[in-house]
Amino acid sequence: MSPRIRLILFAVVGVAIGMFVGADIANEHYGWAVLVILACTWLVVKRVSAAKTDSWLLAVVVIGYVVGNRGFAQLQPSDLVPLLPAEAALLVVVPMLLFRMFFRQSLGVRRDWLNYSIIIWVLIGAIRLPLDMNRYGVIALRDFATVYYAAFFFIAQALGTHFSSEKVLTRGLTVAFVGLLPVVVSILISPDFLVDNFTWRGVPIIYHKSDLIATSLAAGFFWLWTRWSKSHRRFWLLAAAASLLLIALMMSPRAGMFAVALTTAIWVIAGRWRIAAFQLGIISAATVITLAVMTFSGGEITTSVPYSMYEHAISIFDPAGTGNYINNESGDLGGNNQFRLIWWRDVVEDTLAEAPLLGQGFGADLSTRFLADYDLLGDETFSARSPHSMLVTVIGRMGFIGLAAWIMVSGSIAVLVWRLLKSGDPDSMGLASITAVVWTSACFGIVLEGPMGAVIFWTVLGLANTRPRQVAGESVVPAETARPNAESEDWPVAKAGAFDIQSGNP
Repeated sequence: MSPRIRLILFAVVGVAIGMFVGADIANEHYGWAVLVILACTWLVVKRVSAAKTDSWLLAVVVIGYVVGNRGFAQLQPSDLVPLLPAEAALLVVVPMLLFRMFFRQSLGVRRDWLNYSIIIWVLIGAIRLPLDMNRYGVIALRDFATVYYAAFFFIAQALGTHFSSEKVLTRGLTVAFVGLLPVVVSILISPDFLVDNFTWRGVPIIYHKSDLIATSLAAGFFWLWTRWSKSHRRFWLLAAAASLLLIALMMSPRAGMFAVALTTAIWVIAGRWRIAAFQLGIISAATVITLAVMTFSGGEITTSVPYSMYEHAISIFDPAGTGNYINNESGDLGGNNQFRLIWWRDVVEDTLAEAPLLGQGFGADLSTRFLADYDLLGDETFSARSPHSMLVTVIGRMGFIGLAAWIMVSGSIAVLVWRLLKSGDPDSMGLASITAVVWTSACFGIVLEGPMGAVIFWTVLGLANTRPRQVAGESVVPAETARPNAESEDWPVAKAGAFDIQSGNP
């Protein structure tokens, strides 16, 4: 075709699309405009970037969930297309992954225990989904999101073997955790500023839940620390310190605090104690300064932030909720512990009585008995469907067969996290730490049941599972040839005789 004719055709089509989209915007409908913008952006990125285009999409989604949290999770381009960001990303990226797998351009599944255990867990949920949808309708599919979000693991795992795509995703994590800091500061200074001024069709783009902020800050601390380990630039130490200290200012920091403590303990056991010394120094300095200010200003120590953190910490070891907590910022810590224990007990007992092997199913209301036991039947604001623990959610939805599969997944994750922390590679340690933080937080809150935590967790886990071979390859490939060739952009594979930290064998 003549270039001139082709240019005329493109111009005519462009004018037609512009008129159609303009008329749609005039009627205050933005769905087609968003789709056109995304399509144009996709074409530009594909043209100028060596990374796979879907890696950019996934990076944007991860940044959105870290920085925007619940606000970003509610965005949708049009009422006619009720797709939320995670589902929209899956609709685009999953077909591309399957296409590449069909033509063997990438491998979405690896032959290791982590992949096998996740597939088994997903299949157990998928087998019972049709029955649950027949019984509960579309609400069963909404609850099944806990399982289908695992698709992000296979997507990230495939993209993680591509050098440029992996860089886009890891740098996306850096942008997300750095960008979270000013957002949290803004929320602390003026809680309504972002909600009132950053909206899309009346929905706030940035809207956070306190416990999820604490989890993101905890994950960000380890990732930003490993950026310092990688570059030794002081900015990363300042950013890591800010992430750590901001956890203390959240209303619900206990899951994040416990996740930091547990993950740090794993670092120390792995022989990496410097991060613990850094934490101790930062927390001690902040505590001394705060108490000094309180003392000279005549304030009560029991009303200070350090004392609130002390009460949050000791409440972790008070599951019955019988302790006496006097700091106003601490909230009702005892009642919060009882809230969880009663709900967990009710779900487990109901599952044992009704369907111990396969669970109550997706779509079942796991809060019915709890509302009566906790005297919340008249509370119209209560809307939670998950019992604030991934383990209990799995028991309630998928029974003890599903729990057994989830334990297999968790065991495989633990092995991977340990090996990556022992490797000494900053990126590997950072990904392993984020995984450990989010998994730990999910044991005490609604984290993996929704996209705000699940998309981040499964994406990071997928990237983490590509690291052992990359680290082994880097250990034997000279620095000047470590970058893969521009044609394939694949990471190097370990040479014969190199130590494979995934298998632990030479």
